[in-house]
Amino acid sequence: MENWSYTTEEKRHRKQRSLFLWLLDKVLAIVTALLALLLLLMYLAPYIPPEASWIFSLLGLVAPVIYILGIVLFLYWVIRWRWSLAVWMLVLLLIGIPKISLYYRTDLLRHYGEPSYDRSAIKVMTYNIRMFYGDDGQSTVDSLAAFVNRCDPDILCLEEFNDGIVGDARFDSLVAPGYRRVVYSRDGEGTKGTTLAIYSRFRILNSGRIDCINRVDTSRTVAVWADLRIEEDTVRVFCNHLRSTHIKTDDGDYLMNYRFLTDTARHEKLRSMLSRMRYNSISRSLQVDTIARLIAATPHPRIVCGDFNDTPLSYTYRRMSHGLQDAFREKGDGFSHTFRGFYNTFRIDYVLASEEFEFLSYEVPAVEFSDHHPVFVRLKYKTEP
Repeated sequence: MENWSYTTEEKRHRKQRSLFLWLLDKVLAIVTALLALLLLLMYLAPYIPPEASWIFSLLGLVAPVIYILGIVLFLYWVIRWRWSLAVWMLVLLLIGIPKISLYYRTDLLRHYGEPSYDRSAIKVMTYNIRMFYGDDGQSTVDSLAAFVNRCDPDILCLEEFNDGIVGDARFDSLVAPGYRRVVYSRDGEGTKGTTLAIYSRFRILNSGRIDCINRVDTSRTVAVWADLRIEEDTVRVFCNHLRSTHIKTDDGDYLMNYRFLTDTARHEKLRSMLSRMRYNSISRSLQVDTIARLIAATPHPRIVCGDFNDTPLSYTYRRMSHGLQDAFREKGDGFSHTFRGFYNTFRIDYVLASEEFEFLSYEVPAVEFSDHHPVFVRLKYKTEP
């Protein structure tokens, strides 16, 4: 009698468990279909101009999250022996490997000890320094200059260089001698206003700025360039600072901590965030169309640096990197982020170069002089034999 009672109870639990799994399978099958659609749309994001549909820009921002969810669902269907769903998800994940490699790169070669570089290696750094202000609102001029002196880059590109003559002049007095520089503000050549700067240990032959004035953007200089004499050739360096998303840290906390679920003013706040993202993504795409055309038309070898304010799976990145090598994709290791906000998830600062160069290293020093990290690379100019 006791054995019969135990068996009945066991059958009841098995039936409940089977019903739960059946319902879970049905729900996750719907989730899988929706996620498969998101993956396909996400892969299209770099090819759709935000002016045509800015929603694709949002998918590019959350691409790693969508991809990781795809991996989780694939593993679930493997465990559940639902091979048709598992195979479809695996195919979509394999299609996305070239895209996700822009976020995460595995270096299969083992390296022991500190790598050594010969004297021909060119050191390049790009850094959005937030006008020499730290998280506490205090000046970072002295610490930044000391950091630059330790790294000793041959080419230094600075975005948001300064907001006045004081920080600019002091920085110049503190960095090691031997640099030549090109500085352009939003309003033209000089040191007033938010500024872009290129410092070079190589001789500067020529320089200029790229202005982008379009129907949605009245800002002026978004890039500067300088022709440098390297070896016996001319190399053009571009320093860029494209339109920001203007999504603040508070906005990220508002979303990530689910405060919008209880906030009675959530509709206005969410509408404001989406409106800013739409306007700025369209503005940034128009800027990059102008800059990319000028980069492509450059007759010299090119090094393209700066704060693009967009992720690797974006229209901005695809246009800017066309025909160029990405330092992270060539020499990065693991996951890289260059923006310190939003839980350290965004790589929006880049160093790109044309095929005349070979990347030797890629680093993102973990310093906190700004809301960005610098990108520091070494590359070699492949002169003709």
